[in-house]
Amino acid sequence: MPSDAIAQPATAELTGREARWERHNSERQKRILTSAVELIEERAAGAEVSVQQIADRAGLAKSVVYRQFSGRDDLDRRVRAFVLGQFAAALDASMSISVGTLDEILTRTISAVAEWITEHPRIHEFMGTGPTDYDDESIDAISSLKATIADSARATITEVGRSVGIDSSPFDSLPFAVVTMVEGTLTHWVRSADPKPSRDEIVADLAKYTWYMFDGVARSSGLTIDPHVELSTLIAELVSSDAQSRPD
Repeated sequence: MPSDAIAQPATAELTGREARWERHNSERQKRILTSAVELIEERAAGAEVSVQQIADRAGLAKSVVYRQFSGRDDLDRRVRAFVLGQFAAALDASMSISVGTLDEILTRTISAVAEWITEHPRIHEFMGTGPTDYDDESIDAISSLKATIADSARATITEVGRSVGIDSSPFDSLPFAVVTMVEGTLTHWVRSADPKPSRDEIVADLAKYTWYMFDGVARSSGLTIDPHVELSTLIAELVSSDAQSRPD
């Protein structure tokens, strides 16, 4: 979007991302942000979306849009944050470890990313053009999204490690390495003139590569994990084994 003119801290009850998401939840601002996203989705590659177009789509006067944001840069940043919040929330469901084997969890998570990138190419492009409203100028929204996903995955691994009595620190750098590989590979794939292999095939390949990386770190830490066993069952078995190994 062109640069024509026109985070608050989390409470104890909210995570940082949830607190930032609350900023976009006023009915009027949500209408504006949703309208901006729709117009970005519909535009041709490289085409600009004006504030007037956003106002028209939202059913508001242009002056009303101007009063909601400190400037065009603020609007663009807030749109990126709005998209990031929506996608990250949706991805959390795919990353849930409560249902599925590790192989299934990896596949459905990578599939969700592949679907988003292929179904929303203009939004993906826009996210790479600048920061969100809570990030430094040097950090574009795609980088912020990757960090958000990696942090979420790392927190999950840490919590699982704590619950089963395993040091999870060897896995600390793995989530970001995986996220970077997946996003970079899918971006290259979707921008190819004739993308091959198919989406299902590249998702399967990336899930396989991710498993190899995870398995390598696990084995170097003395762990053998079956990717085809329900993860919740595997965790329960590890918890039980840890409890039995502790002295009375």
